[in-house]
Amino acid sequence: MIILKGNLPVKILVAPNSFKESLNSLEVARHIRIGLKKASKKFQITEVPLADGGTGTVYVLAKALKGKFVRLKVSGPLNKKVFATYGIIPKQKIAIIELAEAAGLKLVPEKRRNPLLTTTKGVGELILDAVNKNCKKIILGIGDSTTIDLGVGAISVLGVRFLDNTDNEIELNCRGLLELKKIDASKIYKKLKNTKIIIASDVKNILTGKKGALIYAKQKGAKRTMIPVIHKALRNFKEVILKQYGINLDTILGSGAAGGIGGAMKVILNAEIKSGFEIIKAIVALEKKIEQSDLIITGEGKIDKQNLYGKTTKKVVDIAYKYKKPVILIAGSITKDAEIFYKYGVIGQYSILTSSISIKNAIKNAPKLLEDLAYSIGKRIC
Repeated sequence: MIILKGNLPVKILVAPNSFKESLNSLEVARHIRIGLKKASKKFQITEVPLADGGTGTVYVLAKALKGKFVRLKVSGPLNKKVFATYGIIPKQKIAIIELAEAAGLKLVPEKRRNPLLTTTKGVGELILDAVNKNCKKIILGIGDSTTIDLGVGAISVLGVRFLDNTDNEIELNCRGLLELKKIDASKIYKKLKNTKIIIASDVKNILTGKKGALIYAKQKGAKRTMIPVIHKALRNFKEVILKQYGINLDTILGSGAAGGIGGAMKVILNAEIKSGFEIIKAIVALEKKIEQSDLIITGEGKIDKQNLYGKTTKKVVDIAYKYKKPVILIAGSITKDAEIFYKYGVIGQYSILTSSISIKNAIKNAPKLLEDLAYSIGKRIC
């Protein structure tokens, strides 16, 4: 749909999520702004990068809360050392950590992805560092993970032991969970008792069953032959938790997110699971900014019908619809079934991926493609 000239939206809110494995939401917002400004100097553009617990959460929250960044070397998903960054808000003693920094898809080449072997150990090392820096609240975003280790890698770093039937520690990965018989939390790190961990996630999947953690196994690199093994590991972990703690993980919404780390941390570390989007929405005053804008531009890496179910893009669209604000969607790719968004106040959908460009090149050239696309959109509303 072409926006007619004369209906000039002066105040434009650019509020995208990240483009997974390409750009974080701050970068997406910046390139959209650059393109719009090239089209017209008259636009009053406000950038509000978003996240839902996945890539970009650290940068979005640390920027909004005027925090600082900490960079350190930790164990990567395949146990090779990687550099990871997290945010600290010193005055409030808050740490903002992304699982993806230490155990994310971006850290493992597609051909080497194997959720039976990947671990969240580095996530625990980030948490430990934050606790030792006197942080009393840790917001842990768990999106974009490459792991299905139920968080045993991370939790073990914090003093919890996962044991087999001979009281030896298991492998700290999904394969190791097959041998798990009991959990020893008697030597949990003392400082954790005064630290609150908040899991930021918008995924509602439980641990097992048709809508369990296995739904995401394929994108983490699971081959067909691995599925029964992963299923067995998940069920074994669930049974051990039920036996020791009297809690059925499948009664906890979100227990299957990010390979089960949220549910495990809730039970073993008394963590709290909250909507990542709602946390960020409140901190950046998103609803107020939407109400004060004339046009909203939002989007993420891929937009399809699945975005209707709890994804950031749909939540932004819903708020805009409430205030009768027009929305333009920008994405890496948009499927035909995303046309359903036109029912919710969306007036245009645009993708950087076209028939003349491959996905690989679209990811590589995303900054320029975004700027060019935003420029084109800007010219339509000038």
